[in-house]
Amino acid sequence: MLMSDMMTRDVPLLHAKNTLKQGVELLRWTKLDALPVVDEEGSLIGIFTKANVLDAFLAGADSSEIIGQHFNPQVVTVQVDAPYREVEQRAKQSSVGTGVVVDKNGKALGIFTKVDMILALFREAEQLAIKLSTVYQAMPNGIIVVDQDNHIQQINPAGEKILGLGQEVLKGRLFDDVISGLNLNVVLKQSKQLSGVQTQMNNVTVLCNISPVGELAGAVIVFQALTDFDQVALELDATKRLYETLLTVTNIGYEAIFVVDDQGKITLVNEAACKFFNKREEELLQQPIDQVIENTRLLRTLKTGMAETNEVQVIYGRPYIVSRLPIVRQGKIIGAVGKIIFQKLEEVKDLAQKLAQMDLELNFYKEQVGSTRLPVTFNQIVTVSQDMRRLKQEAEIAARGNSTIMLTGESGTGKELFAEAIHQASPYRNGPYVKVNCAAVPENLLESEFFGYASGAFTGAQKGGKAGKFAVANGGTLFLDEIGDMSLNLQSKLLRVLEDRCFEPVGSNEPVKVDVRIIGATNKDLIQKVASGEFRSDLYYRLNVISFRLLPIRDRVEDIIPLVHVFLERLNQDFGKQISGVSSGVRKILINHRWPGNVRELKNVIERAVNFASGELLKTADLPFYLREEKQESLYLAKEWNLENAHEHLDKETLEKALLKMNGNKSEVARLLGISRSWLYEKIRRYDINPR
Repeated sequence: MLMSDMMTRDVPLLHAKNTLKQGVELLRWTKLDALPVVDEEGSLIGIFTKANVLDAFLAGADSSEIIGQHFNPQVVTVQVDAPYREVEQRAKQSSVGTGVVVDKNGKALGIFTKVDMILALFREAEQLAIKLSTVYQAMPNGIIVVDQDNHIQQINPAGEKILGLGQEVLKGRLFDDVISGLNLNVVLKQSKQLSGVQTQMNNVTVLCNISPVGELAGAVIVFQALTDFDQVALELDATKRLYETLLTVTNIGYEAIFVVDDQGKITLVNEAACKFFNKREEELLQQPIDQVIENTRLLRTLKTGMAETNEVQVIYGRPYIVSRLPIVRQGKIIGAVGKIIFQKLEEVKDLAQKLAQMDLELNFYKEQVGSTRLPVTFNQIVTVSQDMRRLKQEAEIAARGNSTIMLTGESGTGKELFAEAIHQASPYRNGPYVKVNCAAVPENLLESEFFGYASGAFTGAQKGGKAGKFAVANGGTLFLDEIGDMSLNLQSKLLRVLEDRCFEPVGSNEPVKVDVRIIGATNKDLIQKVASGEFRSDLYYRLNVISFRLLPIRDRVEDIIPLVHVFLERLNQDFGKQISGVSSGVRKILINHRWPGNVRELKNVIERAVNFASGELLKTADLPFYLREEKQESLYLAKEWNLENAHEHLDKETLEKALLKMNGNKSEVARLLGISRSWLYEKIRRYDINPR
């Protein structure tokens, strides 16, 4: 506490030319015993007190006389930044009841009295009491306060809970009457402190620390139930056993295993990793992984959350098999695990050669049916969102069976990726994966496209006939995208195939047996289409055996930046650039945008930005125009406007209402909405609005 906390501020200042009458009036108005007297420059020259007034009038002075002959030039001054201890010493040594507070230049700032010091101490004590009471009430340990006669004065809520006794029961009672086996005499009479005393309180075993209060004024007992300590000890012991088990398991394997935190620093290594790097454990721990392993991709895993398994990486000039897995907690990447297989590589090499030969044979057969694309697995679906990770896990479990699966969700949420990942995780993965976009096939070709046709089935039919998608997908998976756009006629035939596992090609009476896993996908509301008669209810329930709804990216914003890093990595290779990330401004725009086009829109935005980027980071100027202009809209929408309170976002309905209100005047609409005309035209175009 400083003098500035105790002084009386904003007191009027007297000058030597002021009259006694003016001095008396100011003293009476301020109700103070003294006022500072200053010169023309405001520097302190003395003090005018009530005693000076009485002396002047007793000497026969007139009230019109100036105070220059009556004030006291000897004045006690204290610096405004003087600490309390210094002020206290000055007050004890001085017989004067009032002093003047000055700054470093001698300018008077106020006055100080012993009463001010007492009031300041009262305020300080009150604040301290409030703080102590808050601590006392919030402490998890039990606290009992006794007076010098061993009577209980207080017990805090934690103590009441531990003992099962309330304040109203204990207050005023002798401590020994309530709690036996704990003698406080040595503390109360000799002011000694006791620590680590174990005893019984109301049949509860507790551990106590007992301290005296002042000089034989009482004692404070701080205690904690031993059951709490036992629980903590059990949890620590379980954690220790788990850690030791983890180390044992990692040390059993011959792979080098190491764990890094979210900053890329090594936090755990096994013995094989120490052997591989030819370093002791203490030399590796807390070291940045990129300084230990050349060309490491673990930092990429930390950025993107994408797992990579059994990939070949050259380390120290030799190829090794490497895996990387992210560690995700509550939607955040908190670390990663790396694994290097470097022992018994000859056995692994032989196995790899056999698998490679099988892959060559598989690819040959795939080429015969027109499918030679690289597969998509669940590891390649980037997400750190808890909900999406759970969705991936459930989809991977569902993939192991042969039930029909329905994928729903907005356009651009990754239904195609999920469909192929399900195929790759299913028993049908060695069979073909055939995709059909039901919305892209002409109505008159739908039946022949799905079921094929026999030779001469219709005019212009291919000689020898043609196999349909069901026949091509036999033994594999048929992915029916945009299934909500399928005609009712084809729906009935598809239902029969799903029920009977056979079909007849167009122009043929010979049934063809097939074993096909069906995965459907749509961004339409099939329940509503069933209700309106546009989709067969029996087919809907046949297709909807297992259903997964993919989340839009606006509901999993934590995935945006990892996805950006994945796109940047691929685009850097395509464009020959080295863009490492995005600026803080771009990050904010990307996270705040609602992404109606979902991941597809995000990918297009990043590709456009990479085309225009010139530095190592994507900047706001690199983004498409509509995202930059959207900042203006967001600033406006932060303020409430009166167009029927439709201010959450500038949707189609809001824009139509604004156009109607302004009779189609686009300049007035832009002014009303607080956006540019160019952004208004872009919105009208995107929403396909006829402004009339």
